[in-house]
Amino acid sequence: MYNKHVLFVLIPLSLLLLLIGTMSFQHEHVKAQSNSVQKTFTDPNLPYKLTYPLDWEIAPRNSTFPYYGETTALVLRPVMDEPVTALNEIFFSISVSNVKRSLQDSQLLPSGFLDKLVTDKISSFQDPSSIYGNLNVKLLGNNYTRLGDQPAKELTFLAQNIGTFEVDTYTIYNNQLYHFNFISPQSNASEMYKEFQQIKQSFRFV
Repeated sequence: MYNKHVLFVLIPLSLLLLLIGTMSFQHEHVKAQSNSVQKTFTDPNLPYKLTYPLDWEIAPRNSTFPYYGETTALVLRPVMDEPVTALNEIFFSISVSNVKRSLQDSQLLPSGFLDKLVTDKISSFQDPSSIYGNLNVKLLGNNYTRLGDQPAKELTFLAQNIGTFEVDTYTIYNNQLYHFNFISPQSNASEMYKEFQQIKQSFRFV
């Protein structure tokens, strides 16, 4: 009689634990799937595509923050519940410009051209007449990397006087200079940098 009672209690308990375990696994599986879902962007005018997180959006071209310049092809930013200003803006932009003439005039290979471009930008950090001259810039990195399977140069730095973290990545493809620019407030740069890296790694020339 005792064994029957034990079995009567243990069997439903085992089924309950199995059900809870299955539900937990399904929840984690769905959560992992939702985290892996991305939006895909293919530029209609330029030969590249990329993916970006669901909680990011393409900034409209009439936006003040971030601003579209003459060579800006795309700006992505996290969806925010508060108005975007120069102090809280987070964005990733791609600018593209034709450098065929510049390459010919400088007689530099693309790798040398990128080295000079980065060297000139670093020099501007100490130039009072440049936009960086009074921002107390701290250089964090000056590295070779790859962008869309092409050789690239990347600068990482802090503009300490305004509290921003910035990454500039450059590569040349078919005589076009591709400039990736990522900016975030220093306070949450670590989290946002991971998302920028995911977007950058998804970038492909097509």
